Amino acid sequence: HRMALAMISIAFVASVASAHAIVGVRARLGRPLPAIAGSAAVRMSVARDSFSLVVLGDLHLEDDMTAHEQAREDCLAALRELSLLDVEKVKRLRQQPAGELDVAELELLLDAAREGELLDAQLVSLGDLGRKDIRHEPGDAGTTKCFADAKAFFDGFGSLPLNIVTGNHDLEGLDEFDTDASNLQAWLNCFGLEVPYWSRQVARRTLLVGLSTTRFRESPFSSHEVHISDEQIAWFERTLESHPAADGWRVLVFSHAPPLGCGLRVLQGVHIRNGCAWLNHCGTPAQSRAFLKLVRAHPQLKLWCSGHFHLSHDFEDSLTQVDGCTFAQVGVVGPKSTRDSRRQTRLVQGDSNGLRMYTVNHHLRDPLTNKALTRLDAEVDFADGRLRMAHGSDDYDHADWFSAYTPQDADGCYLAAPSGQVACTESSPESICWWHMADGKTLGVHDGQLVEYDAETLSPLGIVVQKDRLHGRQVVVVNEGKAVILVDERAGEEPIIEVVHPNDDGSYWRRLQRNKRVRQAEKAREKLAREWLPPQP
Repeated sequence: HRMALAMISIAFVASVASAHAIVGVRARLGRPLPAIAGSAAVRMSVARDSFSLVVLGDLHLEDDMTAHEQAREDCLAALRELSLLDVEKVKRLRQQPAGELDVAELELLLDAAREGELLDAQLVSLGDLGRKDIRHEPGDAGTTKCFADAKAFFDGFGSLPLNIVTGNHDLEGLDEFDTDASNLQAWLNCFGLEVPYWSRQVARRTLLVGLSTTRFRESPFSSHEVHISDEQIAWFERTLESHPAADGWRVLVFSHAPPLGCGLRVLQGVHIRNGCAWLNHCGTPAQSRAFLKLVRAHPQLKLWCSGHFHLSHDFEDSLTQVDGCTFAQVGVVGPKSTRDSRRQTRLVQGDSNGLRMYTVNHHLRDPLTNKALTRLDAEVDFADGRLRMAHGSDDYDHADWFSAYTPQDADGCYLAAPSGQVACTESSPESICWWHMADGKTLGVHDGQLVEYDAETLSPLGIVVQKDRLHGRQVVVVNEGKAVILVDERAGEEPIIEVVHPNDDGSYWRRLQRNKRVRQAEKAREKLAREWLPPQP
């Protein structure tokens, strides 16, 4: 085996004209990368278990694709400059007799000759491919044309294998397809897939897993909920069981939206209001909590990347860690898609030692070279499992952002258990109060509104009372957490009291957005009614 590798290696290397043709890259960008606080940097191996990933968030193609095409070139340039190939080592190995090289060194030479600068690189798309206008209308999202245009864009990455999942807009081709099944089949046909979920081994004992939403028209509430079917969840669990941590496996997961309980905090307020922030957001507690349950049961889960929020990597907790699994928020590349003017892509490097996560800043460029600035965000060392951040976070101030907040003992009126009568006397955006209700539900006044939180993960589920209704009222929990009332003492001597009733399923948060097809049908009937009415004099 060793002799065969040596002979193949000599043949491959002889076919390359120069060392520059093999590698021709630098290990780092022109400016120094920040050091990781508290430890030495994770040492990236150049052996066969190394890999690189370009992870694209919500794509949302635009009529003018100049920015997207530039972002694609930025990603390829970053891949080359952050390549795991050790230039000097490859040069040194090429000068040694083949008989003196071990198997790993021979394989490195083979990979260098065959794949060059983009050694073991993969492209991952988190979905939401189509065009949308500023009012979030679908444009051509979910259509055959949209899928073909997106594929042409991905083909521009050259030899990088594509790994893709659906987003909440990818089955939105309502005018072209009558059913979710036919819409999904068109997506599958375009990208050469049989099913919308997949796994791919990218290195020794390293597996990528993709999970896709499969319904839009059939959603009982918001069509934009990212719903992972029971079939996919069962397949995901079987995949984890067949790639156990005990055998040295590492699993990296990709889905359009993040799972409930992941700890990502800066969200779009619209996703909380409409019940579409998390995977299976509107599902049963068992369905929405299934993913974090698997994370806690399977230590081989090392990374989970998601998009959906259209927000950058710069804010607090855009990288989090729960039970050894790092959750990464992924930004967008399109100027019309960004909600905070920042356009970013995640680049992930990994091997048997750990992971390194970078941001390619498409909106920040070197004034001399016009190259996108790339920074190191964090490292995960598999030896101790810790996530180590390379820099701090930016402040944020935007009315449409919702900062998910976890109850703290210092909040002032946080109750560890229901007992007696408690009032939150203010409902300003600065007020923070929490109650564990007698029926097991968790409510909180936060960001000027009454919010229901998942009792197990304390992730926000939805709005119970919106800001305009809550303003100036007291929220009172009575009878040991059995009832919630709103008290308004502004009108006169007698206070006005309103009882907040739970929904039929026992939850409190209001489903403020219904299925899009239902809403469109209502608008069509209203239009017919207006056309039927005789013209007014």
